[in-house]
Amino acid sequence: MAKELLYGVGIFIPVSNLAKSTTWYEETLDFELIHSDEPNAKTFRTCDGKVIFSLVKCENITQPKFPKNDYDVGVYYNFLTTDVEKIHQEMLAKDANVSPIHDYGEVKGFSVTDPDGNRFGIVT
Repeated sequence: MAKELLYGVGIFIPVSNLAKSTTWYEETLDFELIHSDEPNAKTFRTCDGKVIFSLVKCENITQPKFPKNDYDVGVYYNFLTTDVEKIHQEMLAKDANVSPIHDYGEVKGFSVTDPDGNRFGIVT
């Protein structure tokens, strides 16, 4: 398969309150709103435009638990950053629900949780 046929990722995130989550993703993660299908969904892109996030209004959200493993992974998705300390401080200033920074040697990272309990990693 040619490389150019696959060029990005689209992720669907269940949310209970579309308006509240829209604000959180715009203000906390600096995502750009690119499409609205209110009252059911909104679509965002990350700053590089290679990842598309669709927030989908759902009822009875149950968060999946990442299976026990020996690799210290507990999230399904990571965002990459060039400055983990800076983004951690920025998110703390925005009162985001973040974990402490973990140092794995060449990789440092932390997790951030949205208002519905969707958890993401942010790593160098």
